[in-house]
Amino acid sequence: MPQIPVRPTLDAAFTALSDASRREMIRTLLHKPQRAGELAQSVNMSPQALSRHLRMLRKAGLVCEEGVENDARVRVYSVHPAAFQPVQQWLAQVEELWRGQLQAFKAYAESSPRHRKAKERR
Repeated sequence: MPQIPVRPTLDAAFTALSDASRREMIRTLLHKPQRAGELAQSVNMSPQALSRHLRMLRKAGLVCEEGVENDARVRVYSVHPAAFQPVQQWLAQVEELWRGQLQAFKAYAESSPRHRKAKERR
């Protein structure tokens, strides 16, 4: 049974993702869940460093850990399916702001006398 992760928050997600090594771990785990040893090899990291980074990702709720049946020592790590929802929601707000800014700029540019003259010449 997978460990139930904490509910990710935007601040926790950004803090965890602020490190390039942890982002690489997430990219790797997006392809397939992996055991700690496999993940350490995939991202070229020592087991000790990997453990510290995994702890941060688990604490932020971005990564789940699941035990393997018949061997309590083995853990398989995967990206939590809903982990990036706060980040996606925030980015959607930022995108909406930029979309509005660009539409306003386009409307302004198209209403300028210079633009109307160029349009009339065509």
